[in-house]
Amino acid sequence: MLTLYQFDSCPFCWKVKALLNYTNQSYKTVEVTPFGMPELEFTEHKKVPVLKDGDEVITESAVIIEYINENYSKLVIDDDAKQWTAWVDSKLVHYLPPLIHPNIRTSFRNFALILQDGQFGWFKGKFIRLMGSFVMPRVATKMKLKHNIDDVEKEYLEAIDYWVNKGLAEKAFFGGSQPDFVDCSVFGVLRSSDQLGAVTLAKSHNAEFAKWYDACYPMMNG
Repeated sequence: MLTLYQFDSCPFCWKVKALLNYTNQSYKTVEVTPFGMPELEFTEHKKVPVLKDGDEVITESAVIIEYINENYSKLVIDDDAKQWTAWVDSKLVHYLPPLIHPNIRTSFRNFALILQDGQFGWFKGKFIRLMGSFVMPRVATKMKLKHNIDDVEKEYLEAIDYWVNKGLAEKAFFGGSQPDFVDCSVFGVLRSSDQLGAVTLAKSHNAEFAKWYDACYPMMNG
């Protein structure tokens, strides 16, 4: 069975899970401890997602979803699809940390939703929430600088409109009447922030996006 080592709130991990869920692939998940990552002792790669398929270890989400599709899912990927999945990784995903972790207070509040009940012991959970609340706003600030993001909410909503107008282009899904590889990637990245404000913001801004997202949810959420 496929095993996905993940953070449940990681957009790149959800991109993988959306594809697995949509194509009904059997897999299990292992939640990785953010500090130390002892669950990844079998590999020198200390970032999630990591996929194990028997003795095969695959890292980096773009490589993982290609591996899954080539060996299991078998969805059609043309040059247009590759351009859109590249857009997801190079553009869309970078808006999420600044939206979710703009400051320590908001980050601390959101970590209460990110950390699942029983996921860690009481002390470890409190420690991860506190440390994460300090670390993630710094990560978000660096991301804004690196990717020249000035007004994160405005630019994020422009990206949502771009997806609706150019990606969906009046279709139910990017794939037409049914979702495809690209729909899974866009949905997966955004699903990671479903309870953290970003999806609600996008749905309230664009009704066509809301319709698409709600249609994808039962097929890709798992």
